[in-house]
Amino acid sequence: MINKCRTYNMQKYLKSKNNELKSEYEDDKYNCGSLKYIWGVKSWDDITNKNACLHTMNDINIIYNRDTKLYNLSIETIYMFEGNKEEEECKYLRHLLDKFSKYMDNNNLSKDYKTYLAMYDCFSAETIEELYFKFKIFVGGYCKVCGY
Repeated sequence: MINKCRTYNMQKYLKSKNNELKSEYEDDKYNCGSLKYIWGVKSWDDITNKNACLHTMNDINIIYNRDTKLYNLSIETIYMFEGNKEEEECKYLRHLLDKFSKYMDNNNLSKDYKTYLAMYDCFSAETIEELYFKFKIFVGGYCKVCGY
């Protein structure tokens, strides 16, 4: 992941020009403008000595956008798996779902979220519980379609 986001650079520019910066926005490894890092699992090939944050390469992470009031889920999809590609992708996705499940359990968040069929955006949600539900459906559906 890029160490500085556009929002951060724009804020620095505005701060130098106007000597003002929105006080509710912090600037650190967990915050960048309206973005707030919530949780993630570092990629095996991340070369930093940092805990998972905005500045690390992560296999999965949740970022909250204060402006849109939505949680966004990102997963790393660049890996090239050997052997049966679909089977290895499903193992990878299930591994990420297991990590997400542990996060939910450790933070006393419900994994029993239910919704209607119409889900507009698989990787954005108003709550972490809804985001988990959508990712669980994505992983189950992807693996089912691929036969694993």
